[in-house]
Amino acid sequence: MSAGGDDLTGGAVRVIRTAGDPVLQQVCAPADPADPALLGELRDMAATLADFRARVGFGRAIAAPQVGVAKRMLVVNLGAGPQALLNPEINWRSDETQWVWDDCLSVPDTLVRVERAASITVAFTDHRGRPQVWERLPADRAELLQHEIDHLDGVLMTARAASEADVRSGAPTGRFARPG
Repeated sequence: MSAGGDDLTGGAVRVIRTAGDPVLQQVCAPADPADPALLGELRDMAATLADFRARVGFGRAIAAPQVGVAKRMLVVNLGAGPQALLNPEINWRSDETQWVWDDCLSVPDTLVRVERAASITVAFTDHRGRPQVWERLPADRAELLQHEIDHLDGVLMTARAASEADVRSGAPTGRFARPG
């Protein structure tokens, strides 16, 4: 599952946008690997995610709108360093679903119980313009990427709550909650 590399280092830490910011409600434009600003934006996303992880102790991914960039791109770090996903698309979802307590860098101190596909396949382009496919992802990665792709469509996790009881403000966040 590689789509990153050392060339995603050296960015600037940006402010993480929070609920209510209009950029989080926009459907993002496609990302163009030939865009001269793209690598700098991805480096900034990686630096912002790394800074958040260092300060708070968790954080596996960040979507471009969370740093004010309305482009369809994500940076994930699952322990092997930052990886860029441009224009990710879910092209398969399992019939099986899972309920998880979701948290988000842009909705601090809030957990939201959401239903997600238990597994997905995601096609995307890496930051060098190479097509990639991550097939039949396990539940934790499937949940994460569904959450991040929602950001690219202007959807926050709070919009996925089935009821008010599924939103817990003031809750400790940062742990992947198992289905239940």
